[in-house]
Amino acid sequence: MRVVILFAITFMCLQTLECQVTGDARSILNSRLNFFDIDLLRYTVEDKKGNVMVSPLCIRNTLTMLLKGAFDSTAAEITRALRLSPVIEEQNNEIKIYLNSFPTGSDNAILENANALFTNKNLKLKKEYENTVVKVHNSEVLKVDFKNPTAAANLLNEWVNKKTKGHIPAIIQPDQIDPTAEVVVANAVYFKSLWKYAFKTRSRGVCFYSLYRPCFKVPMMELDAVLNYRYVPNLRAHAVELPYQGDRYSMILLIPRDRDGATSLVRDLPFMSLPQIAELMEPIDVRISMPKFTVTYGEDMVATLRNMRVKTLFEPTANLSGIFEGTTPHVTTIYHKVYMSVDENGTVAAAASVANVVPLINSGVELRVDRPFVFFIRDNKSGFVLFEGKIEEPVEYPKAPEANHPPLEPEGTFPAELVDILNINEF
Repeated sequence: MRVVILFAITFMCLQTLECQVTGDARSILNSRLNFFDIDLLRYTVEDKKGNVMVSPLCIRNTLTMLLKGAFDSTAAEITRALRLSPVIEEQNNEIKIYLNSFPTGSDNAILENANALFTNKNLKLKKEYENTVVKVHNSEVLKVDFKNPTAAANLLNEWVNKKTKGHIPAIIQPDQIDPTAEVVVANAVYFKSLWKYAFKTRSRGVCFYSLYRPCFKVPMMELDAVLNYRYVPNLRAHAVELPYQGDRYSMILLIPRDRDGATSLVRDLPFMSLPQIAELMEPIDVRISMPKFTVTYGEDMVATLRNMRVKTLFEPTANLSGIFEGTTPHVTTIYHKVYMSVDENGTVAAAASVANVVPLINSGVELRVDRPFVFFIRDNKSGFVLFEGKIEEPVEYPKAPEANHPPLEPEGTFPAELVDILNINEF
């Protein structure tokens, strides 16, 4: 039995992009693909503590590469999960539209999407499949000896390190290499962008409240700007959009009204999609305080995809006969690793009830992100989500000797000019 191991490698960094993406077909496709994004987030986050991050772009790219060699129930399950058309001609067109939505760079940003097939040196891929992944997915095809796990791991990690600009130096150890493996399908995404509006760094630690730590001090960064914002009653959450330079990409934050509301927020997202939330938001003066955060997250995505009803792919009955000459493989593992860093400059990535919004004198709002929250980084032209996740553990405020430690801001303190108008029950 041949074995396929998959790597979905994701990295995200600082900047933004321009490209030609229009049309009703793309809008309809994006609306359907968003259901995959939300399902992926929901089942990845489920029952997990701490920071969780995933790249729908990365996982979707990997699955579409497999779909090209899949048949019968294996293909049907992947197609349904991705919300693609079951009609092959329409499906091929949808995949083409999707892949053409991500350019390679511009003056404002960097976005690189790399695919590779690492195949056993004695393996013969079907020519049609190899041509498809090379031409349609711009994939590299590299030979490797899986019977030498150290050499195989080194080759894979060198590829990952190069494609993520050194931010993910390794994704696999030699003892994770199956000597009987025949193919590794890998995808790496690198994104780098600066904020459109630069944040200011606060010099004082502020309480952040997680489910497992009542209050720990974090450095906050602040911004006063006109941003797209809306309180969404159906989600009991505040939605705000933070644009990157060039406006092609943005980060959408969903901050639950309740401190313990992040879990129910993710659970309810299938009933209020990201495109719907984006339609609701309107520009308004916003003063936002949010923590810096860094995420390094890795997981085998098989359990998540099984929960999304992609099951046959991971069983001996899988039909991936379009990949090999001769026998057919099944997938044993999908490795997914993500790195992301968010600070006052921008983003790097290779993922009890106290109202946290108060009215301002100029009819704007003040948002303090002091509880677990959900984020999405999306392409505003296509609507596709590049990264998504839940943040429970932002960067902690650095500890310093008592004599040099700046005074901590008392919880609930706002600028003096706002004190008289605070109304924590506004929503």
